[in-house]
Amino acid sequence: MGNSAVYRIHTSDDREAAYAMAQRLVALRSIDCRCPQDVSARVETDSHDLDRYLGVGPAFLALSIPARSLGPVTGALLPHLPAGDRPSRDGDGNGYLVTDMTPHIVAVLRRLPRIDAEVSTPEHPLPNTVARTVLAATNTDPASISWHTCWPGQHNRCGFELAVNGAELWHAPAPAGHSVYVHVHPARPELAYDLAAAVGGEVMGQPALGW
Repeated sequence: MGNSAVYRIHTSDDREAAYAMAQRLVALRSIDCRCPQDVSARVETDSHDLDRYLGVGPAFLALSIPARSLGPVTGALLPHLPAGDRPSRDGDGNGYLVTDMTPHIVAVLRRLPRIDAEVSTPEHPLPNTVARTVLAATNTDPASISWHTCWPGQHNRCGFELAVNGAELWHAPAPAGHSVYVHVHPARPELAYDLAAAVGGEVMGQPALGW
């Protein structure tokens, strides 16, 4: 199937300006086709800052557990985990757990030492307010919000993303601030320039391989 070509079209320290540009891109999407179009989000945080994400609705929680904390963390969480959710181990004894985020799990983690956590939402059909809700909760956490959409006349490998607080997406190292990226078919690079111009941005640098 190949990959999209992804172009960065905006970076600034103004979070609201970046979000407003993303909303202008939402308005440009094709609404006449029957392709699924959705939005989802991913946030890098830690286990003591999860409370503010409970309001985003159903979400998945991924925990990176150091080997020294794996026993206590697993023991404390086990009564609240579904039967099939157990940490996996890497060669160094560190653990990795993916489960549903619930108030009980968040409360238990708050009583344990801080560990790295990632919150991700399921894909929500457009139109949806999950992007605004996640953005309001992020504070200084790196986050990415991804819209899978169709552009007029183009239905494959399309969409756009908002990277908040220097979240790394397709270009490394990630720029500081808040960035907007557009995905287009690699055979249609001119569309990236047209989209950027239409929403008040500009293509910045070379494309990367995207979705």
